[in-house]
Amino acid sequence: MNKNKYFNTGRFARLLRNDLLINQKTYLFTLAGFGLAVYAFTYLVMRGAVNGSFARAEDYLPLIFIYLMALGVVIGNAFPFLTNTVKTSNYLLAPGSTFEKYLVQFTIRIALFIPLALIIFWVGIHLAKASLTPNLSTYFDPSKITDFSFSDLFEQVPKFRDKLMIVLSIFSVTSVLFAGSVYFNRFALVKTLIVAGMTIGAVVLSFVLFSHIFYPAENHGFSVELKPYKITDDLYNTQLAVYLLGGLSWIFFLVLGYFKLKEKEV
Repeated sequence: MNKNKYFNTGRFARLLRNDLLINQKTYLFTLAGFGLAVYAFTYLVMRGAVNGSFARAEDYLPLIFIYLMALGVVIGNAFPFLTNTVKTSNYLLAPGSTFEKYLVQFTIRIALFIPLALIIFWVGIHLAKASLTPNLSTYFDPSKITDFSFSDLFEQVPKFRDKLMIVLSIFSVTSVLFAGSVYFNRFALVKTLIVAGMTIGAVVLSFVLFSHIFYPAENHGFSVELKPYKITDDLYNTQLAVYLLGGLSWIFFLVLGYFKLKEKEV
């Protein structure tokens, strides 16, 4: 059996280089667009901020949330070749194993794009703040705006395991979008969001149903009754469930995406 059947470093490097060469303008314009959007949006928001706004690290959370949603759009549009029958056939027949083709998109869309996008976010926010000038008539003072720092945000979460779960949960969400881009051929991002919303809704409704079955006296309407209890001195059962869902679900979705791509190749 050829031990290089599934992964060969040289073959993977050629696939990665070819993708970057073919789509270099798209990737560069995307990163540049993100940079300009972060700068312009942050500048306008800070310029219109009243005294006290952006005085704390957590005031940047809405901006980060919006930015992460934008990153999700890029990740959810991975595997652009799968949106057209002819392009799909040519892509799947190209030299290279399914794993290598899958890993190329993962490397570009997640391993490379997310760190670069976060650096652009940091630079854009600092440039926006540096561009602000005081306004005596409105008592606007840019010096009162705190410098943005990812480490300052993480300091708001005291426990290391909670910090790790936040990172893994974000990775799990990106994995859902990434897998959806393989699973659905056309309008993959929209379909992924619809299915995710329906799944979350079904889970919530099941919680409501079981709450009415097991705790009928405490429940009315769409209320949910959960009975938390301690597993350890500082860990509840509900926390553990959230940790497992957010911290490990990325494994399932990445594997699902790989086997779906392999199924298309067959």
